[in-house]
Amino acid sequence: MKAALSIFFAFCGAPTLAQNPAMTPRPLAEWPGAEIAEGVAFQGDGSVTLEASSETGLPVLSFWRPVLHDEDSRYPVAGRMDCRVAATQGPFDEAAFDPEARHDAVADSREAQGFIDTERLVSGDDTVRQLDVIGRRNAPRSYYVLSYITARDGNRMVDIRRNCTFIFGSGASRPDVLPYVNRYTKFTFAFSEQDT
Repeated sequence: MKAALSIFFAFCGAPTLAQNPAMTPRPLAEWPGAEIAEGVAFQGDGSVTLEASSETGLPVLSFWRPVLHDEDSRYPVAGRMDCRVAATQGPFDEAAFDPEARHDAVADSREAQGFIDTERLVSGDDTVRQLDVIGRRNAPRSYYVLSYITARDGNRMVDIRRNCTFIFGSGASRPDVLPYVNRYTKFTFAFSEQDT
């Protein structure tokens, strides 16, 4: 009986029963990334490429990785996560430190382009504020998380956009995409003790 239990527990602890290894994030220290503004770094557990913005001179990062919808189910649906990350910096402005107002200013034009916002999540404090706008498009069929992140560093403000798009096979029904963004991307602020 002890031998049978030992085999059972050894089998239960085997990697075959764990989360799909391809979807388990690597240790953060192994994630590629780059500084997108002074004191602000982006990292992503996937492929990260870097180019310079012709407008600001600051880096624009592109990130992608494969993802699985319903990854714990018997029939997960394959998909792809593509993100673009860019930042601007300038003097601190209290009105511009409001990410909801920033999105409200462009919401009508985004809706005219076919973006259907379904949820808004706000978080933050006096140093870093974040708005995650979650939604979908019907043509082409895709889902998105558009993040507005404003960070205050004394008299300086860093304004960050993270725009992640998700495309899944037809078997995916209403995927919850924000957890993928939180699992596979990270910002680190050297001028504050907050990460997001």
